[in-house]
Amino acid sequence: MNTQDRIDEQIAARLRADAPREAPGRILDGALDRIADTPQRGSGWSGRTSVRLLAAAAVLLLAVVTGTQLPSLVGRDVGAEISPSVSPSASTSAEPTAAVTPSPSATPSASAAPTEPPVTGDGLLLRLVSHGGGPTYPSQLLPWATLMADGTLVWQPVPAEAEASSRVTRSLTPAGLADLREHIFGGGLLSGSASHELQPQPGAEPPGRGVSAYTFTAAGDGGDDVVVTSVQWLGDEEESTYYQPSPERQQLDALAQQLRDPEALVDADAWTGPSQPYEGSDYQLVLTPSPDRPPFDTADASEIPWPFDGALDQFGEETGDSRSPTYRCGVIGTDEAARIVEALTALGYADVGLDRATTGSLDWADGNGTVDFFLMPRMPDGYPECEDQL
Repeated sequence: MNTQDRIDEQIAARLRADAPREAPGRILDGALDRIADTPQRGSGWSGRTSVRLLAAAAVLLLAVVTGTQLPSLVGRDVGAEISPSVSPSASTSAEPTAAVTPSPSATPSASAAPTEPPVTGDGLLLRLVSHGGGPTYPSQLLPWATLMADGTLVWQPVPAEAEASSRVTRSLTPAGLADLREHIFGGGLLSGSASHELQPQPGAEPPGRGVSAYTFTAAGDGGDDVVVTSVQWLGDEEESTYYQPSPERQQLDALAQQLRDPEALVDADAWTGPSQPYEGSDYQLVLTPSPDRPPFDTADASEIPWPFDGALDQFGEETGDSRSPTYRCGVIGTDEAARIVEALTALGYADVGLDRATTGSLDWADGNGTVDFFLMPRMPDGYPECEDQL
């Protein structure tokens, strides 16, 4: 084995060790294959596989960016080109306040006057998704929080490592809903669509680092959604050293963290009952069939009671990137999802359940390859749709 081969193997091993927890099977390999197929400049070992793997590391682990490169993370709807992140961002102890001083980083498209979204039936009031700069895995679209106009709240608690993808739900009383709405919308930060980016101070050279951003989607007047995207707060010292002041980003970061523990935001009598694991009325199933691939030496896809006839690579509709591996997406019922979870549990798969994103990989003998699977409860508003899996 030459020096080049050893370096390539070391970098590839590091990528697989540090890849996001919800990146099963051949998703990482597919990304590496795409990097390998891209012509690179230069010659010698630094212009070949190692550089491509290092480029993949920058994408797969998080976008290692500076403030001047962050507009690509904000200002776009989640489900379009932004890759959600499952890693909680740096939190702040600052509480959102009603008074907000606009900063140069804000680009609102509507009035900033404090208003609440209209209450219409059981529609969506607020959705919060956290995202970063890495690849998009289907399960990463699940929101941190979903609040409905009928008082239903679904959220992802700050969890132990093994429970990172679970969701819980609880119902608010009318008075409790009013209190929570005031806490979320009273400051006016979500009254109009806006993008809050990092703006470096003149002459500052911010260090490269991974970041997260938040997308808040709220019901707006006239049926148009209000979408506010904001880069996380990086901490008082780093912000004051490198970036222009942005109280909006600091307050939105605090709000995002607080919505991981909404029971602390209202009184105990604001609820109609206890919290319980969330089960969707239906589930999104995404398959990534990879024919003609070496097997994982794990359970075969034929051992799973799929709720459809025909080949795995013909399930549902094709979505996502058209390059291999492609996604096959469809919606199935709760009972059908339960049978899949039961089969996976019997086969020894861990961290599976109806209250979380269930992900993993299977051998696929019929296709002489493998298949990755993603099974996610859809939120009360029907999110995510297959068209969101871009």
